[in-house]
Amino acid sequence: MRNKPEMIGAAPKVEAATAAAAVPAAYPDAEPAEASEHALASIAPNVGAAYASPPTSERGSLMTDASVEVRHGDTASSKLNVETLRATHTVTFEAPAAVINGPAEKNLCQQLFPCILDERSFVSFGEIKRYTVLVDMNLFVYADATDPTPLYTIPIGSLEAVEENSDRPHVYSHTVSPEANTGLPFANKSKPSLKTVLLLDGKGKIAFQITFDILETDDEVVAKFVTAMQSAKAKESTKRREA
Repeated sequence: MRNKPEMIGAAPKVEAATAAAAVPAAYPDAEPAEASEHALASIAPNVGAAYASPPTSERGSLMTDASVEVRHGDTASSKLNVETLRATHTVTFEAPAAVINGPAEKNLCQQLFPCILDERSFVSFGEIKRYTVLVDMNLFVYADATDPTPLYTIPIGSLEAVEENSDRPHVYSHTVSPEANTGLPFANKSKPSLKTVLLLDGKGKIAFQITFDILETDDEVVAKFVTAMQSAKAKESTKRREA
């Protein structure tokens, strides 16, 4: 004869767990900044050569400002708009531009069969349009020229500015605002007025992609930007040698 199953007693009452408030982690290697309009180091967080994590879709590989950790509320940065930069520092370059953080990600099939499956990632110019200002060794990136603070800054010391050949674009760059009917299905190409500069890190990988529209600037905007970056780095190198 089978034994009757024993009754399981009611579970003891458990008090609701409470979690201590999370304490925000401090920025690594960051020092407290004084509220000075002339202090560039703490104006906005510097964004290193960051790369996109594996995408969930082709468009998921695009890293825009949402991927950049932005510090809010600094006394110094709260006053640092474009007009303040112009008045208190030497601005060597400024222009509207589309800014992309990191290279386009390629899935395994695209890497193994580039001639067949390597459709280029693309994005609209207006979707990622920003306003860029170069001061010394920092490229300030604003959502708009009238914004009160920059979204972030890009330290250019370890980056090399290279103009991209629109006919033979970098395999890991994005096509910005592709024009229609450019030939093969995977050969999407940016419209003729868009010119791109790639900021490459020490390993030759894309750290940032800066795309200008010469209809909004001028025909020499790429040359001016590359020259301004090279000049800033040369001056910084001279300072270090003389120090």
